[in-house]
Amino acid sequence: MTEKTPELTIQQKTLLVSGKSFWRTYDFEEAGVNGLLITDGPAGLRLQPDKKADSLGLNVSRPSTCFPAHSALACSFDKALIKSVGKRIGQEATSFGVNVLLAPAVNIKRNPLCGRNFEYFTEDPYLCGALAKEYIEGVQSEGVGACIKHFACNNKELGRTVYDSAVDVRTLREIYLTAFEIAITEAKPVAVMTAYNRLNGTFCNENEWLLQKVLREEWGHNGIVVSDWGGTYDRVSAIKAGADLEMPQCKFSANEITSALENAELSEEELTACTDRIEKLSKKLTAPREATACDFEEHAEFAVTCAESCAVLLKNDGVLPLNGSEKFVLIGEFAKTPVYQGGGSSHVNPTKITSLYGCLKDKTGFSGYSRGYRADGKKSKKLVNKALKLAKNVQTVIISVGLSAGDSEGIDRDNIRLPDGQTGLISALVSAGKKVIAVLSCGGAVETDWDNGVSALLFAGLNGQGGAEATGNILFGKANPSGKLAETFPLSLEDVPSTAFFNNDPYKVEYKEGMDVGYRYFYGKQLKYPFGFGLSYSAFEYSDLTVEEDGVSFNLKNTGSLDGAEVCQLYIGYPENAHAPQIQLKGFEKVYLTAGEVKRVQIPFDGYSFRSFNALKNKWEVAKGKYALYIGSSSEHLHLKGYLEKEGVEEIPPADTSHLAGKDYPVPCDRKGRVVVDLHTPFSEIARSRARLMRLAIKITLKVTKNSPTFGGTIKFAHVRTGAQFTRFDAVQADGLLRLFNGKYFSGVYKIIRGEKKKK
Repeated sequence: MTEKTPELTIQQKTLLVSGKSFWRTYDFEEAGVNGLLITDGPAGLRLQPDKKADSLGLNVSRPSTCFPAHSALACSFDKALIKSVGKRIGQEATSFGVNVLLAPAVNIKRNPLCGRNFEYFTEDPYLCGALAKEYIEGVQSEGVGACIKHFACNNKELGRTVYDSAVDVRTLREIYLTAFEIAITEAKPVAVMTAYNRLNGTFCNENEWLLQKVLREEWGHNGIVVSDWGGTYDRVSAIKAGADLEMPQCKFSANEITSALENAELSEEELTACTDRIEKLSKKLTAPREATACDFEEHAEFAVTCAESCAVLLKNDGVLPLNGSEKFVLIGEFAKTPVYQGGGSSHVNPTKITSLYGCLKDKTGFSGYSRGYRADGKKSKKLVNKALKLAKNVQTVIISVGLSAGDSEGIDRDNIRLPDGQTGLISALVSAGKKVIAVLSCGGAVETDWDNGVSALLFAGLNGQGGAEATGNILFGKANPSGKLAETFPLSLEDVPSTAFFNNDPYKVEYKEGMDVGYRYFYGKQLKYPFGFGLSYSAFEYSDLTVEEDGVSFNLKNTGSLDGAEVCQLYIGYPENAHAPQIQLKGFEKVYLTAGEVKRVQIPFDGYSFRSFNALKNKWEVAKGKYALYIGSSSEHLHLKGYLEKEGVEEIPPADTSHLAGKDYPVPCDRKGRVVVDLHTPFSEIARSRARLMRLAIKITLKVTKNSPTFGGTIKFAHVRTGAQFTRFDAVQADGLLRLFNGKYFSGVYKIIRGEKKKK
C-alpha cells in the first residue's frame, strides 16, 4: 500500500509564501514540494549564484545569449521570430536548471522619459499583447514557466516603490491592462509579477480588485502571483488579496503571518489558497523531463538574424546599401564600445560580443576609425577635429551614435536628446559635405532634429550581442531592413501629452492624458517618425481590399528588385459615438516577398477588434455604427480603406480624467513634524526623522549614490521593510533597525547584533 504524502504544516505554509533565498523558493521534500529556481529575463537569462545575487544587474551572471531588448524585438513585428526567441531562451533556462523566467515585460510606453522603456515592447496594447503571447508560448514550450510583468501601470521608474498611478477606468482597461489580458488569457503564463507601485491608491501587490476580480475571475489566471523583488508592502494584506509568493527571502514575514493567524486577521484558508497554487506550480515545473538540447552557437547566429529583423531604416536618400566600391570612414565611441542592452535586472552577460568596428574594419573601402566624441556626453573639440581630419579625403561617413546612460531600471531619462558632443559632430560632418550614415543605438524614442542633413539613419535600438554584425549586414546590403517603429518619435518631448504629468510629484502619477498615448494622440499631427514606420531596400504596393465579417484581405506586391519583407498593419477608426481614439492598431502581418512577387494577405478580426470599455457598466461593449478599416505601412501611411457596419450599443461614455488625483503617500509624523519611521517609510523620508545621526547618514548615502543613478534612484524610495528584507534581517533585527532610525540607538544596535538566534 502506497504511503500518503503528508500535507504541509502551518509553519511550512508560512515559509512557503516567501523565498528561501534570493532566487529560490522553499522545498519540503517530505510533502512533495520541490524548490523553484527563478531568474531574470527578458532579453536573455541573468542567472546569478545566490551569494552574488542582486536585483539591479550589478553583479556578474552566467554567460547566456543576449537577444535584442523587447523594445527592439517589437520593431520586428514578427510573431514567429519572437516565439523563436522565447523558445531559445527557454532552452537555455532548461539547460541551467531554471524553472521560472521573469519575462516578458509588457508595460506600455506612456512617455519616452521612462528609463525602463527599453525593456517594454511598445506604446500599443494590442501589439504588445500579441507579441507577449508569442514570447510566452515559446518559453513555456520548453517546460519553463514564464512570469509576465509588471502588473500594472509601472510606467515611470523614479519613485516606483511609492508612487500612486491614478488612472481612469476606461484608460486603464483599454491602454494599460489589454496587453496583460491578451497574453494571460491566450498564452497562460504560469506566473504574474505585480508592480511596485500603487494603483488608484492601493499597492498592486495587495490590490484585491486587480488580483482577484480582474486577473483570476475575469481572465481565468490559475497560476501564481509573485511580488517584484522587495515589492511587498504589507504581507498579510497581500495574501488576503491573492499575492502568493513574496520574493526574495524575508526572514520576518513568517512572524507577520503567524501573528495575523493568531489574531484572526488572516484565515488559514486564505493562506492555504496561496500555498496550494505554489505547491501545484512546483510539482508541474520540477517534474522529471527529457533534457532539451541547447546549441549556444546556433543561438548566437540567431541573435544576428533577430537584430537584422528589428533594425528600422528611418531615412535613406539612396546612399544605402553600400556596394563596397566607395571609401568610407567609421566614427563614434559606440562603434568600438557597442551599446546593445539596457541596465538593471535585464542585463545579460553575453556569450560573445562584437563591435561595428570589428565587423567593418576588413571591408573593402574602409579608410580608418576615429572616436569622435566622449561616451559621457561631454564636448571635446579635439575629438571632433580628429574625426573631421579623418573624413577629409572620403565622401562617406558611418557614425555610430546613441545613449550610454538613461536606458536603465531604477532611473528615468532627464530628456530625450542625444548629447551635444554627438549632434555637434554630425552637424560638422554634414557641413563638410559628407554623406553621413547614422546608426542610432538606444532603447526608445529620441529627438532627431540633427538628422536633417543626414543621408541615412538606421535605428538599431538595443539589438543584443549580434547587433553589430546585423548592422554591418544591413549597411552593405547582405540583409534587407524590415523593422518598423513600435513607438512614435515625436518632434520634441513637449509634444508628448503625458510629459506635463510625468515627473511633477514622486509620490503621485496622474494619467490625465487619458487614452492619448502614442500614435493614438499623434495621428494627423506633426511628428518626426510615426508608429509603424520603416523603410526597405524594396518597395511594396497595396491593392484590392476586401472587407468581410471575419476580416480583411488585400494584395501586396514587392515592386522592387530585391527580396524583402513588409509589415502590413490594420487600423480601425471607430464611430464618433464610441468616443475612441481616431485610429487603433487591431491586426498586423509581416509578409516576406521575393522581388516581383504578389501575395494575398489576410488579417482576421478578433475579440479585441471593435470593443470599447464602458466604465459606467463595467463591461466591454461594441458601439453601433460604421467602422473605418485602414491598411497601412505605418499609422500615418494608410494605403487602403474600407468600412464595416456593426450592431451594438448607442454610445460608449468617454474616458473621464477630470477627477483624477493620486493619493498622498502615508508618512506618519510627530507633533514637531519629524517622521516616525516604520517598515513602510521610504529611505528618503528618514532625512526628516527624529534621529539626528540617521538623518545625516541618509543624506550622505543619497548624496554618494548620485554617482550611481540606477542604485541611487532605487534606494532613495525603497521601503525600510525592503532594506531589512534584502539584508536578511529577522524580526528582532528589523525591529532594531526601526529603533535605530527613530533615535533609540543603543537598543537598536543591540537588537540588530543579537537577533532572534540568541533570543531566549
